Amino acid sequence: GDRAFGADANAVADMVSAELQGMESMGVYGAVKFFPGVGLDAGGGSAVSNRTAEELLAQELVPFKRAVEEGVSFIMVGHAALPQVTGDNVPASLSAAVVTDLLRGQLGYDGIVVTDAMSAGAVTGAYNSDTAAVMAVTAGADMILLPADYETAYNGLLTAVNNGTITEERINESVTRIV
Repeated sequence: GDRAFGADANAVADMVSAELQGMESMGVYGAVKFFPGVGLDAGGGSAVSNRTAEELLAQELVPFKRAVEEGVSFIMVGHAALPQVTGDNVPASLSAAVVTDLLRGQLGYDGIVVTDAMSAGAVTGAYNSDTAAVMAVTAGADMILLPADYETAYNGLLTAVNNGTITEERINESVTRIV
């Protein structure tokens, strides 16, 4: 679409690499987005891609894989649903199958994962801010961007840590990455 460098995965990977190098040469940490790069905007509501993991690895994930290999500091996960990967219509940003298994596991990414804006319709149309925040952290996100209701999201995470739904060790993993 018009929010990407192009449709050719290898050319996009080259451009992403060059942009990240340019930013980092000036002391700016770049983020690649929106993982997994299915070219769908889920900001106003739900977006679904029926691509399989194999199809994503062959095309959309090529620029992300290159960025991971080159040490990108941040990856922003979008909200498109990937039912052929996850088995459901949960947004990618809230799915452990996408963030932990695909991004961290298959691609080997160990940097910071930030969600796309959690105030987007793909999230708020189905989840409260507290539920979405807990799902995102449980899925493997380190930072939550723009929850629809910050205080509710914060309190949801605090409650989840206090009741053991999210361990303090899991929070510390994110803190370590961020620091």
